[in-house]
This record gives sequence, C-alpha cells and structure tokens, in this order.
Amino acid sequence: MKKKIVLTGGPSGGKTTALSILKETFGGQIEIVQEAATLIYSGGFPRKDNSPKHIEHAQHIIFYTVHQLEHLAEVTSDAKIIVCDRGSIDGAGYWPNGPEDFFKAMGTTLEAELARYDAVLHLSPPLKKDFYQSSNVRTETLEQAVALDQKILDLWEKHPNRLVVPGKDHYFEKAEIIKNFVENLLH
Repeated sequence: MKKKIVLTGGPSGGKTTALSILKETFGGQIEIVQEAATLIYSGGFPRKDNSPKHIEHAQHIIFYTVHQLEHLAEVTSDAKIIVCDRGSIDGAGYWPNGPEDFFKAMGTTLEAELARYDAVLHLSPPLKKDFYQSSNVRTETLEQAVALDQKILDLWEKHPNRLVVPGKDHYFEKAEIIKNFVENLLH
C-alpha cells in the first residue's frame, strides 16, 4: 500500500530542495507531486496578494489542483511513497477569512483533509534574513513568511504523524532529518 506524505511549511523552508534530495536518494521508490501554486502562478494566473477576491479564486484553483495531482499520482505511480509539495490544507493559511471559512468554501473539513495524508513533514523558513529567498512566485517578506509558517503549523498540528523541522542556518542538518524521516516510512 502506498503512503502519502506532505512536505509543508512557510515560504523558503526548503521544500523544493528537499524534494530534489529525496528524489536523488530514493529514486523510483518515491513519486513527487509538484506544488500546485507554483504551477498555477508560473503558468500565468495573476497574483494579486492585496485583493481578497483574487486570493479566494487562486486558492480554489490551487485546492482542486492539489486534489487532482495527488489522485493522478496515486493511480499512475508504482512508487511506495507519494511526496506532495504542500497539501490541500495549506491554502487555509492564505485564505482571507480564516480556516473555518476556507474549509466551508471548499466543501470539506480539516479532519477530512488531514486524513488524506499518512505523514506530515513541516519545514520552517530560516529565521535570518541572509538565508531567506524570495522569488517571482514567493513574494512574502521574511516576516510574512514566518507568520504564514505559524498559520500552517497551527493548521497541521492535529495530524498524528507530523515532524516539524525548524529553520536552520545550514540546510545539511535539515536534509539529514528529512532523509531519515522518509527512510523510516519506507521500512
């Protein structure tokens, strides 16, 4: 039976780097589900973080894309573990009217979305400005990233199999923790 884990956390927590390390380490034993928000925003969807209506529309698209990408991986992959770059719950951290309204708008519950994942690996962003990286998709300041990280931490806190990796100055420390977590799930 396949296991599905979500790699989550605030912006610049190292999720993309972690996915590369996991793929290089475990090869065909894992299937990676790309981050829906990156696919959507880099594909041309307008990003207007100061407009609640834009945020709501974007989060609807992201939520349903996450579900479809994960389902596609579940039915087409022979991998033992599906690693998701963010999960269906993450959008609640960005939702303008709070998590309860997010789940209501999506027609689901926090509990139903938590049950979709066997494990959660939360990577927090670095706390030093020198290590934080913004991009055209990641537009948050370090302060906003830390605030989002806390919202996402709170959203996933009820998952029974969650590991939180705090921001570290040296990514190699995080990489070792991540590899060990996934290795334990494989065995």
